[in-house]
Amino acid sequence: MYGQLWLWIAPEKRESGLPIYSLSCANCSAPLEIGSDTERFICAHCGSAQILERQGGIISLKKVEHSLHAIQRGTDRTAAELAIPRLTQEKQQILALRAQALEAHQKKRAHARGRRLKLTGISFLVLLLAGPTAINQIKMTAINTALTLAWMLSLIVIPVLVFLKTRMPRSTSAQQVISDYDAQLASIEAHLQANRAIVSTLPS
Repeated sequence: MYGQLWLWIAPEKRESGLPIYSLSCANCSAPLEIGSDTERFICAHCGSAQILERQGGIISLKKVEHSLHAIQRGTDRTAAELAIPRLTQEKQQILALRAQALEAHQKKRAHARGRRLKLTGISFLVLLLAGPTAINQIKMTAINTALTLAWMLSLIVIPVLVFLKTRMPRSTSAQQVISDYDAQLASIEAHLQANRAIVSTLPS
């Protein structure tokens, strides 16, 4: 587990010239006699892996899993600290792309609306200017009257038809354009909150 061999400690006393410590297993409290040169071992009674700790002249046993948990906590905190700036940068990039997509959508719609109004206005002006000239060339009063009525009606009908027939971009709302970006932002924000919680909870 640590890249080292474990020493199996039996309950019998070892025969060596080194001092022997009488301790109790940190897991099952079984009596153990451990040589002073031992660092890591497995209890013969319960099979739990343990470490011999020496602090200020005090010798004690500690289960390996406690140490591993401490190491894991430190690893998790480090990973979270590294993830936060990376996720923050990704969030800013997605926000920038979202703004660009929304701006492009709005420009496209505005350009299409302007083109439609332009064509409608041109059709109206052409009818307005060409109609009287054509009608005045006909000298018969009855025909002039009928053409004048038809011309006046066309001033309304034809521009309306041009307006309706001018193709606009496929109907896509602004919310549809940015929906994918919003989903990505929500995912990144959830990961940010999770990593911030790890940093604030786990000791450094």
